[in-house]
Amino acid sequence: MRSMTSRQAATDTRSTLWIGCALALLCTLISSSALAAAITIPSDNPHRSSLDNAVQKAANEFFRNRCHVGLSMVVVEGDQSHFYDYGSTSRTKAELATPQSVYELASLTKTFTATLAAQAVLDGRMNMDGDFRGYLPADYSNLALDGKPITLRTLLTHYSGMPRDIPDSDAIFGEHNPSTLPARLIALNQGFGRNQFLATLQTITLRSEPGKNQAYSNAGFQVIGLGLENVYGRPYEVLLRQRITEPLGMTSTGLTLDNAEKSRLVLGYDRDGRPTPYHVQNAGAAWGLYSSIDDMAKYLRWQLDTRDPAIRLSHQRLVGTPDDGEAMAWHVQIDHGQPIVWHSGGSFGMSSQMVLYPNQHRGFVLLANDACQGTESALKAIATSIH
Repeated sequence: MRSMTSRQAATDTRSTLWIGCALALLCTLISSSALAAAITIPSDNPHRSSLDNAVQKAANEFFRNRCHVGLSMVVVEGDQSHFYDYGSTSRTKAELATPQSVYELASLTKTFTATLAAQAVLDGRMNMDGDFRGYLPADYSNLALDGKPITLRTLLTHYSGMPRDIPDSDAIFGEHNPSTLPARLIALNQGFGRNQFLATLQTITLRSEPGKNQAYSNAGFQVIGLGLENVYGRPYEVLLRQRITEPLGMTSTGLTLDNAEKSRLVLGYDRDGRPTPYHVQNAGAAWGLYSSIDDMAKYLRWQLDTRDPAIRLSHQRLVGTPDDGEAMAWHVQIDHGQPIVWHSGGSFGMSSQMVLYPNQHRGFVLLANDACQGTESALKAIATSIH
């Protein structure tokens, strides 16, 4: 046998090392896959139908991210509502949510405000492109720029030039620090009620000419809430109850919770797995609602009823294109040739998503008790993958 050269020896050594590394990586992947397969997420999914199986597959993918804690979902198809719960209401105990568990809706609240505004337009109380300042309870000459005032259209689509929040939260969000954001926002809003909002509203300067630039604004939806109160002569919460929650039988939906509802309120967690406080008390018409997935099934069924004039109006595109547009708070787009209407929400420790396929009379609401990075998009991905 001829002797091995140094170059051949080095080559063989590298080959041996490469094979060893490849085998180690393969073993790691196999172990990880086995571990993932061994993890069972608690659920009430009955596993009886193709829909059940599609939901399970999407939920498995969702919970591969161990940051997620719990998930409640309803799928409405025609007159049928299918409920699913996964995970836990808390990281400290194994307690599966139920359709009656209460979550924060966060910015899904905006769709309620938008539907009330659509009803106000149909009632002749508001105009989509009129000067919105005429619906407010005082003089707000500052809510115009370069001769253009805020309108219902610009407020609903975030083109009003309003700041993100009142009181101004730009400095807090500018720090990009999720761990300190809840405490700082709560401190900023401490004692800041309706009267303080009205007074501060008279002092702000619009950031851009209404209709020119899109910039997300909770304050804009709180202004819509004020306008609704003024034109109807009733508080926003009363309008919400009279026009939406009572007619639909939504008994666990509102800006405040009674003791029984508080006992069913799930715990929220940030992206680092820490428990979070609930939203600020003055979130109101922008992001202040609580609800259950049982209640949201009723709201979802109503939002799929295109015979209702207020629903049809609220889903009509106001700006943008069919592929990427904005309706009355809702986002509108095309998915595999079919129109889709959707909106998401996120609080300090919870995420929400509502996705409608009006032509198929199918819709989804998903509520999760985490605010992990990308949760809102992941919830939408669950809906679109099942659909």
